[in-house]
Amino acid sequence: MKRAFIPVLTVSLLLMAHSTLAQCPSAWDRNLIITQGMAEVMGQNDSARISVAVVTQGRNLEQVSSENAGKTKSVIQAIKGLSIKGLKLKTSNYRVTPQRDYKARPPKIKGYEVHNAIEITLEGFEPEPLSKNVSMMIGKALESGSNNINHIQFYIKNKAALEKEALKQSTQQALDRARTLAEAAGVKLKRIVSLSTQPIHIPTRQHMLRAAGMKTEASAAPPIEIGESRIRVQVSIAYEIE
Repeated sequence: MKRAFIPVLTVSLLLMAHSTLAQCPSAWDRNLIITQGMAEVMGQNDSARISVAVVTQGRNLEQVSSENAGKTKSVIQAIKGLSIKGLKLKTSNYRVTPQRDYKARPPKIKGYEVHNAIEITLEGFEPEPLSKNVSMMIGKALESGSNNINHIQFYIKNKAALEKEALKQSTQQALDRARTLAEAAGVKLKRIVSLSTQPIHIPTRQHMLRAAGMKTEASAAPPIEIGESRIRVQVSIAYEIE
C-alpha cells in the first residue's frame, strides 16, 4: 500500500503545480521588446554652498577656545556686513581635538586644536552676481580671521524643469529604439506593459581650497567660475509584440 501511495501523491502535486502556473502567466510568457533610453541635460548653477573655518591651536584650552570664538565672530560679522540678499549662515562643524605627544610614555596632551566651521548658502542668483558674491565672501572670511576654506559647492536650486526635459528625451529615445527593433525583427508593437524611470546620481563637484598661508587681503580670493550641473535620467520600456 505504501509503494502505491507515493507515486499517486507525486502525480497529484505535479498536476496542482501545473494548474497554478497555467492560471498565472508571467512576463516572460509574453513576447516582449525591452529597451532603455538615457538623456543628460545641462543647467547653469545658480546657488552656492561655502564652508569656511577658523582653526586655532595652543596649550591652554580656555585660551584657544576664546581666541577661536573671537575670530569666528569677526568672520560672521564681516560676511553679514556685505549685506548680500538671501544670505544664510550656520555652524556646520565644531570640534576640539587634543594634540598628543606620542614620544612621551605614556603619551601626554601637549595642546589643543579648536575647529569651527561656518556654512554659507546663497541661492537663486544669476551667474555673474553669484561669482562676484562668492569671491567677496571668501575674501572677507580670510581678511577677518578664517584660515581654512573647506570647500565651495555650486548647484541648481530647482532642478524640476531640467528633470522634466531629461525624462522627455530619455523616453523618446527608448520609444525610438523599440520601433527600430520591431521593424528590424519584422514584428509589430502592441502595447506598453512596463514603463519605469530612474534618476542617475551625479556627484556635485566640490572646489577644494586651502587658505592657510594665503594673504589676508580680500584680493587673495581667487576668481570663481560657477560652472554647470548635469541631470541624467534613464527610462526603461517593455513593449508587448505580435
